[in-house]
Amino acid sequence: MIRKKTVKRTRTGAGIEGVGVKAGSGGPLKVLMVAAEAAPFAKVGGLGDVVGSLPSRLAERGLDVMTFLPLYREVGLRGYEPEPTGVRFTLREPGSNRECGVRSLESGGARYCFLEEPGYFDRAGIYGPAGGEYPDSALRYSLLCRGALAGAEALDFRPDVVHCHDWHASLAPLNMRFGEGLDRWREVRSVLTIHNLSYQGAFGTQLMPALGLPETVFTGGLMEYAGRLNFLKGGIEASDVVTTVSPTYAEEIRTVEQGWGLDGVLQGKGSLLRGILNGIDYDSWDPARDGALAAPFSARDPSGRRANREVLMGQLGLYPDKGAPLFAFVGRMVHQKGSDILARVIGKMAEEGLQVVILGTGDFSHEESLRVACNPYPGLVSLTIGFNDSLARRIYAASDFFLMPSRFEPCGLGQMIAMRYGSLPVARATGGLKDTVVDMDVDPDRGNGFLFGDADEKGLWEAVSRAVKFFRSGALPAILGRVMSEDHSWRRSAGDYQRLYEDLLAMKGV
Repeated sequence: MIRKKTVKRTRTGAGIEGVGVKAGSGGPLKVLMVAAEAAPFAKVGGLGDVVGSLPSRLAERGLDVMTFLPLYREVGLRGYEPEPTGVRFTLREPGSNRECGVRSLESGGARYCFLEEPGYFDRAGIYGPAGGEYPDSALRYSLLCRGALAGAEALDFRPDVVHCHDWHASLAPLNMRFGEGLDRWREVRSVLTIHNLSYQGAFGTQLMPALGLPETVFTGGLMEYAGRLNFLKGGIEASDVVTTVSPTYAEEIRTVEQGWGLDGVLQGKGSLLRGILNGIDYDSWDPARDGALAAPFSARDPSGRRANREVLMGQLGLYPDKGAPLFAFVGRMVHQKGSDILARVIGKMAEEGLQVVILGTGDFSHEESLRVACNPYPGLVSLTIGFNDSLARRIYAASDFFLMPSRFEPCGLGQMIAMRYGSLPVARATGGLKDTVVDMDVDPDRGNGFLFGDADEKGLWEAVSRAVKFFRSGALPAILGRVMSEDHSWRRSAGDYQRLYEDLLAMKGV
């Protein structure tokens, strides 16, 4: 196993006057995060990107952040070897005891702690083998929640706020309020961030005795939904504040259409449900320093995009550039992302002489519909099933427009990366897409892409047509510098989270 080196930084909380400091305390504001994944240690999706970036950005602002994750086998396979802390404790389950340890490492000024319990976490995959889900997922993540609280206490880390992410960490607020022997956690504030409401952690009621919570948590309705245990519902009910990953998504999930059955519960949170837009890591996503690109470029000088385009088109077997715009799709081929909508528009795009590059993987039916749509147009359309990070970066750097026909999108990172690399989003006006993309035809001075309303091929084609008209007008080069200079970084988002924590500590009676 290769041990990757991490950059050690001195915590700056006590040394930055007025930044990240609790009112009246003189000490740094302490945050305990609990999550199922974090890049680069173990990552499946956008949740991992958030938890891999937000803690270090908060640390830069002077906060003292400790993040608890499971010690998956994946962590070692990725070349990371957290150091033992010497902390060990036992967590009880019916008929068994779980002996747990804590390992840690520091990254970007934030401390990551890994709950070590081989029986639950030393397995193939993160959530399950080959994209599946382990049948004891409820017990695995119940242990993570209890272990994070016990581990933080054993390490003498006394947080002001516990910040939990998605259903996997949703039992932490419930344990803080109702867990046996956890009275010392009752006054600690809690935040739950919902990254995607469609994943809720629903399980049979026979598991209730194994969760270490009183039966009244279920019978009283906090965890009950449709006769089953619902981890996310319990976390929503027990948390002081709930956030989502964009302001528009925070409004959408209060509706029957996008509430996934929990719209009434979310409406009940009132002003304690807020949306904070995600960001992207500008150190990782930087076209001026991206080693995957054929040529570097920047907002000040985007001319290198031409070389990237020529190399990509040669690599993918597309016709040499003849002045037609290049459209791209990079992402999961699933119903949420609207890849089936794209499949129904590919033929029309190709017949108009437009070129399209598609990269991703997902549901077999969606992959197959794209294969059928793309096969008749060699030289105009390129389809790659699978995922390749370097290729994705080259596509961002070479394309003129980036397609995101999502049916719903809690935040979306693709549109932010695309703009950073000079590709204008063509996106459905939903969730975080609506919050980050300004339609060029609605506001030419601030515009950075093209939006459409209805999630169907007519809406997508209308937006594509407007993008083509804009491209052919010759106006695209003049706005690239402005679009690439927009701030979609985590530094901005971290400031919003810090203000949320400070507001939460000042609240009375929540």
